[in-house]
Amino acid sequence: MEEKSLEQMKRELQEFYFKKVKAHLSDINKIRKHERINTICALLFLIGFTGVFLFGIFSITKPVVICVVLIGISIISLMVNNSHNKSGTVKIDASGEAVIKKQLMDDFLKIFGDFQWAKGGESKRDIDYLQQIIKLNIMNYSILGNIDDSINGVYKDVRFRILEYDSSLSLQNLIGYLALAPFLVGCWCSIGLLVLVILVMIAGFLNFFWLLLIIPIALLIAFIRLIVLLCTYVPFRGVFVEFDMNKNFEGHTFLFENASTSRGIKYEHSAFEDVSLEDVEFNKKYKIFSDDQIEARVVLTPAFIERFKNIKTAFKAKYIRAAFKDKKIIIAVNAGKDLFAMANLTKDTNAETFVELFNEILSVLQMIDALKLNQRTGF
Repeated sequence: MEEKSLEQMKRELQEFYFKKVKAHLSDINKIRKHERINTICALLFLIGFTGVFLFGIFSITKPVVICVVLIGISIISLMVNNSHNKSGTVKIDASGEAVIKKQLMDDFLKIFGDFQWAKGGESKRDIDYLQQIIKLNIMNYSILGNIDDSINGVYKDVRFRILEYDSSLSLQNLIGYLALAPFLVGCWCSIGLLVLVILVMIAGFLNFFWLLLIIPIALLIAFIRLIVLLCTYVPFRGVFVEFDMNKNFEGHTFLFENASTSRGIKYEHSAFEDVSLEDVEFNKKYKIFSDDQIEARVVLTPAFIERFKNIKTAFKAKYIRAAFKDKKIIIAVNAGKDLFAMANLTKDTNAETFVELFNEILSVLQMIDALKLNQRTGF
């Protein structure tokens, strides 16, 4: 299949916008406004519910009353906001941007080729793939996370896959976390009460009441650990991009930045060796590990290293990582923002929104040229 030129793709982008989008901009922006209000109401409800639960345990009356009022306001606001769920030709519901993407993304991706889009996290395949990425040793430990867009296809005879992932302390992630908070708090309180009862019984039986000092000490240690975890937490907000390679290799080579942002990346040290390349400056900026020294030098050629650095510059990425395994290269690009967005919570959707989306997807596809993955002569 002959690949489209950049000029042809830009013409098709124009046609897509004027034929598929422009007439429905009013509906699209109503969806976003609707979603914004629902998000705020849901957050207020969860804060109120959590407050009632926590303050109720300690019988602190006034905060409980305030939280109950907050819950009531959020429920009424949600009911009013959702009382009219139709807007022109587009159904409005709580999924917000997902509604827009389900209607438009497939047609939008036809600009580039026969690509498939899916809302991330809805299939077991995405979850399994994320688990595979974790095993590549290029991902920080995350307290919470959200799989967003998932795109796959073939471009210039190279099969690729894109998975957008966000482990930042964003509003969307915090809402998801708060939804589980009452359950988690309840579990920990149950465990704590059980431990307390056992300690009291042991202390009473042995007459060692000093054992009860373990409880405040344990709580203090847990609190300090939580503070340290939050202060040293390194979020990821970007994409994992996987490409088939034209090289056959059996080992596992990976690299990540030699900086504080690599905190939380865990791997079995005994299974990998440090790799030192001829590029001294690159050795200072990145930590490179492999279970096959020879193979690592075959894939990490000076030419590849130069192209890898260019990708970081092109994306204006905070950091970029890579792993070679199972005849594939996986690149992690931390862009620090929501990519592939068709709408924004804080501003209206317009032509600029789709131009930005076009450029983001094109930048990912251009990695194939930048890394020369479609050339059978290697790197």
